[in-house]
Amino acid sequence: MISYSCKRQIRCRSKLSFILGGYNYDAIYKALKEEERTLSEKSVGWLNKAFKLKENHAAIGRSDGKVTFCDGGYSIALEGLQVFVFKDGKQITAYNWKIEDGTKNFRILYSTKTDKSGKIFFCLILRGDVPIIVGHAEDVEQETHYELLIHAWDTETGYIWVGDNRDGGLTRIDYLISGDMTGKQNFIENLIAQSYVQKTSKEEEKHE
Repeated sequence: MISYSCKRQIRCRSKLSFILGGYNYDAIYKALKEEERTLSEKSVGWLNKAFKLKENHAAIGRSDGKVTFCDGGYSIALEGLQVFVFKDGKQITAYNWKIEDGTKNFRILYSTKTDKSGKIFFCLILRGDVPIIVGHAEDVEQETHYELLIHAWDTETGYIWVGDNRDGGLTRIDYLISGDMTGKQNFIENLIAQSYVQKTSKEEEKHE
């Protein structure tokens, strides 16, 4: 008889297989660093709790043909998503999705857990042949320093997470949407560009 812990591990590996890329899962999984594997496995647990609408857990992922944001007591379909990831101060990727793109090739899984102090632990997975995995958990801190900004929105509300994979964690900002969303997308992109220019200028000043 298969033990409960083994069944749980099998379910976790099955979910990870889907998350990380399906048919090429074994090769992708073996290539991950230990900290990336641990974060990926934790993300599955956080995702399951978020989609069961458990308190202090949130997630963005595909569900029932939609890209869904689940947070505590509610679940809602998203209209769009932007993700920016920085490594050691330099942008390494940007991902944009809109509802008209459909969900077949949606590549993001994002899950969070908020502890009693209000700190947000998280894991972001950007699927691909070489997936990008960024996160921070109670017992996991990545050697590489990553910063990220995630911007998601539904028909009425926008959600922004910004921060890094260090003890400072993430800050979440929610805002109400009025008018055309295009302007807000451009605003976020301009904010990222301005922040990067300012950071680069400061680093150059340090080296002078």
